Amino acid sequence: MHKLLDIGDVFESKEHGTIIVGVNSELNTLSHPEIKSSIGDDIVLRTPDNKELDLRVISVQVSNSLIDRKTIGICVGKSLVPSDIPMGSEVYLRT
Repeated sequence: MHKLLDIGDVFESKEHGTIIVGVNSELNTLSHPEIKSSIGDDIVLRTPDNKELDLRVISVQVSNSLIDRKTIGICVGKSLVPSDIPMGSEVYLRT
């Protein structure tokens, strides 16, 4: 598996469900469509105690900061709530 990002924030949208947010400096040079297509339909969330959760990607949002760093938001829907995702968790691409 290839590490996509360290989770920096997790929040819930009433309309869309749980959204995982993080950064990865390796992705700063890619365009938004390239990032979205590289993530795919499934991700693996690994908690600090090494438990793995297979998650379905509902949507991906990419935003640029003022210093041209990309922040990635991955919506995983209503299959879990933010409290199910401990801080320090990591997201991996399913390979």
